[in-house]
Amino acid sequence: MDSREIRELRKTLGLTQKELASRVRVDAITVSRWERNEQKPSQQAERQLARLTQRIRNSG
Repeated sequence: MDSREIRELRKTLGLTQKELASRVRVDAITVSRWERNEQKPSQQAERQLARLTQRIRNSG
C-alpha cells in the first residue's frame, strides 16, 4: 500500500492520523511518515491496513 492509498483509506474512514494509528497499533507520527512516503508500513501494519480496506469493500 503506497502513501496515497493510506491517506485515501484514512479519509474514506473519516479518521484522523491519530485514530488510524490506534487502529493499526502504531504512533500517529508513523502514519504521518507513511502518508509523506518517508517510511513504509511494517508487514503487520500492512495486514491491518488491508483488513480495513477489505471492510470498506465489503460494506459498500
